[in-house]
Amino acid sequence: MWEAALFGAIAQSALVVGALLVWRFPSLKRPVIVGGLMAFGAGAVISAVAIDLVAVSYDEAGAGPTALGIGIGCLIYFGVIALLERKGEVEHSAEAIEVTEGAPSTAGHVAVTHGASKKEARNLTIGMVIDGVPESLAVGLTLHTATVGVSAALVGSIFISAIPEAIGIAAALLAGGLVMGKILLRFAAIVVLGAVFAAIGFTVMSGASDSMQAIIQSIAAGALLVVVINEMIPIAVRSVKNWAGIIGAAGFVFSAGLTWIAGG
Repeated sequence: MWEAALFGAIAQSALVVGALLVWRFPSLKRPVIVGGLMAFGAGAVISAVAIDLVAVSYDEAGAGPTALGIGIGCLIYFGVIALLERKGEVEHSAEAIEVTEGAPSTAGHVAVTHGASKKEARNLTIGMVIDGVPESLAVGLTLHTATVGVSAALVGSIFISAIPEAIGIAAALLAGGLVMGKILLRFAAIVVLGAVFAAIGFTVMSGASDSMQAIIQSIAAGALLVVVINEMIPIAVRSVKNWAGIIGAAGFVFSAGLTWIAGG
């Protein structure tokens, strides 16, 4: 159980690392760096979804429970975001981490948004919370359903993919006037949740049926897919344009390599 809790906390601790990196190195807020990190992270997330979550779920319980979990994960994330937006939290998408590399836009010119707007930052934060619970359950479960090496690979993929997200979110929150202490407090809370739910995944959920375990892991996969497509990829393409695909492919191979090495 304690090993599972440690794995869960390590996976989510990337949030704190990302925030501290932004605080220590303000240049990380540059659009091209944020975009590159988002692209690399998107590739790593897609790898984790395909290899460490969906493939494992399919092997455990087949297509039906896996597809059901993915659908639930997608709808949970989409529903929470839609509910918040319906409540009238109006945010201008042009409010970005950093408008351009140079001087601010002049009158009559529309600034180009390269980083994460406040709305995107909020959505990414919500995505991290929604993803963190089933993701951490999946980390705990993999200690039963797979080897420690595969579980470590999943943790590594989650950690790597979360750093660019954390950098983008932290940069946006700092630009919006939120102090670093509050940002770290929010991220630390997600780390604690990661430890708790990884332990639950190892102790409580390990006795669940294969179908239930597959659904839980697939929920994380579904929510992660929506986060990648709706939040991470647009930021990456805005900032690094066509390079986003190449950098994303590198992130995919790097994350997949962790699994291949662990499984080899």
